[in-house]
Amino acid sequence: MISLPIPKFTGATFPKPLRLWALPAVSLLLIAVDRFFGGMDSVQANMLAAIAIVLAGIPHGTLDVEIAAAHFGQHGIIGKANIIGSYLGCAAAMVFLWLQIPELALVTFLIISIVHFSRDWRGGVDPFLAMMVGWALVALPALASPDDVAMIFAALTGSDNGKVIAALLGAASVPAALGSLVFAYWAIRHNDTQSALEVLACIVAALFLPPLVAFALFFCGLHSPRHMADALRATGALSPLKKTAIIFAVFALSLGLGVLMFLYQGEVAADMGVIRAAFILISTLTVPHFILEHILSRKQSA
Repeated sequence: MISLPIPKFTGATFPKPLRLWALPAVSLLLIAVDRFFGGMDSVQANMLAAIAIVLAGIPHGTLDVEIAAAHFGQHGIIGKANIIGSYLGCAAAMVFLWLQIPELALVTFLIISIVHFSRDWRGGVDPFLAMMVGWALVALPALASPDDVAMIFAALTGSDNGKVIAALLGAASVPAALGSLVFAYWAIRHNDTQSALEVLACIVAALFLPPLVAFALFFCGLHSPRHMADALRATGALSPLKKTAIIFAVFALSLGLGVLMFLYQGEVAADMGVIRAAFILISTLTVPHFILEHILSRKQSA
């Protein structure tokens, strides 16, 4: 079986044709369904996309404490308690930011997402090009569907400032899209067809699908499964039973936090409340996950 060079995160091992064509095929299928039958931008579709993002996004960070403990040699109760405390502190800081300065919380989440997603394709390529891909994934929906993104951002911030952030994000998306095309060209020239097709499929989806559906396609179909597979390998020393117990316990606690966020967010329409709670939850969990990834990346490169 031939393995294509995936940077840092290798993901699960599937037959080569499936790895090459699954994401592009699903992207084109969803675009065709949306064009001929519609419904992808309905309230129900957006709510399902938001729920899918949460359900797919939580698991790939559930083993972070075990990964950190293994890398830092903190296998005792006190060591793991310190890691958990640091993790919860970062998450709490993000929640506080959403409560006090939601605009700054949103911008912070967008920047972290750009850097975090770019790491999916950092393998021999100039990090700047990989950053363009992460930037395009986050910004292009604001160019292709400005009203939808403005509405989501306004709900997240609770003010029209969200619309301003959406407009600025859309205006800054064109250089990122061009950089992503350069990345795809580089990947093809270096016999990394998989990375090229992944990027092109995600870019096309961001341009022609509703924002939440396009993001769910990338997040649930590529990013989360790849990171989850790597997390499972990184914790190979744990027994399958203990690993499963940790995943379900952290997943349940995180989902409970998301439910609380939904219930105590004030007067918000149910559909937008689900989307708002989903994104705030994911951002809250992303910050400590991103910091850990950054620390481990620096440690590995040292």
